[in-house]
Amino acid sequence: MSSSVHVIRARSEDIAEYRRSMACLNALMKQWEAVNQQYSEVDALKIEQIRQRFEEMKQYQKDIHRYSAEAFAHLTEQIPGMIEFVRQDIEQMQEALIEQHTVQRQHQRAQQENAAMLLNLLQQRMPEQQTLLQQLDEVTKGEQTSSAEKILSQAILMIGQQPARLTEAQQALAQRLKEPMSEGQQAIMQQGDHHSSQSLQRIDRHIAELTVLDPQQDIALFMQRAAELDRLTQDSNWNMLKDSLILDLAQATRHARIVTEKRQQLGLLLAGLESYHSPAISALIERLNLVLTSRELQPLIEAITVAQAATEQQQQDIAALARREAVLDGLAKLGYEVRESDAEAWLDDGKVVIRKPATPGYGLELAGAKGSERFQVRAVAFSEQRDTQLDADIESIWCGEHQQLQQILAETGDRLTVERALAAGESPLKVARPADVPAEQVDYRYRGEGSRSLD
Repeated sequence: MSSSVHVIRARSEDIAEYRRSMACLNALMKQWEAVNQQYSEVDALKIEQIRQRFEEMKQYQKDIHRYSAEAFAHLTEQIPGMIEFVRQDIEQMQEALIEQHTVQRQHQRAQQENAAMLLNLLQQRMPEQQTLLQQLDEVTKGEQTSSAEKILSQAILMIGQQPARLTEAQQALAQRLKEPMSEGQQAIMQQGDHHSSQSLQRIDRHIAELTVLDPQQDIALFMQRAAELDRLTQDSNWNMLKDSLILDLAQATRHARIVTEKRQQLGLLLAGLESYHSPAISALIERLNLVLTSRELQPLIEAITVAQAATEQQQQDIAALARREAVLDGLAKLGYEVRESDAEAWLDDGKVVIRKPATPGYGLELAGAKGSERFQVRAVAFSEQRDTQLDADIESIWCGEHQQLQQILAETGDRLTVERALAAGESPLKVARPADVPAEQVDYRYRGEGSRSLD
């Protein structure tokens, strides 16, 4: 064949993509481990299985080149699925943590309400118990959380030891506080104040979300407003303050979820960029890392756009060079003269011409766009003043060499296929200048308009 279009996929570009993907997975696993440490009800078996799978995937990094192309491709295809699985597991654990925090806040509120009733009771009947009264007052304000249960138990015990000092109604109240409520009793109480209970639960849920999703965020003002609601009488003013707090919390949690998602996305992109070990990329990473802690959405979105563009550019540059080096290395093994600068020249000029000592006066022109897997190969002559009867032989030689090139590339995990080709003799040979010969030393004239090519 005189001219052909090929598709090339170089193993080294697959290796670069594997390393980038594994860097992303490694960064995500660190986040996953951090969430695991916060969650007290983890599934130990599941955790061990995930860690084991991650370690198995990392083993490939130790000696990538010893694995077959098929085995390596199979592994690389699994990484995105593993990343998505770990991401979803992080979200599930965060939701469980949010639920835990919500229950804790509701339990604390119940403690505060019980402490308030006991405080009122003791102030009326046992005002001399100043230390206990002060401790109960602190519990009603959300303080003494670690010892709240002990303080409540102490107050109930003291009241129980002196029933004569209580009225009949006060004794009934003390007994109710002493005995845990049944599920039926809890349901009746909740029905009695269903709307306010639901509202408080929504507030607890939002505060828990902010606590889990963005631990560094200052939510003191929200906490103060929620505590104020607990102290106020539930009237029309209470409803207005409650609705205002819920709206503000809902907006804050929506923002926190989006920011958390964007931070994770940017973090994985930066981890992937680090795998390229490029000085220029390192400077970019350093600059974008400053945005990772931002709570403003726009800077995060802009940084993600920049990081995505840098990733795509790196992928394109690596792939373009890797494909050209693979093809040129293969041709060198077939006896063609290939210089170290030929791959870069092909990138810069869009084409390169190489010669073969065994076929003086003839060579190959390799041409292709930088970002494309496709490239064109054509047999060329170096002079118009030649025996054109040899042209058909040269084209036949290249036809055989093409099959050898495919085999050579396959041995190193590179994949070369022919997309289309012109048969030998179907088009006159183009006259071209070898890469190592100055233009003024070559008998070079462009082909006529009647010549055919695959350009």
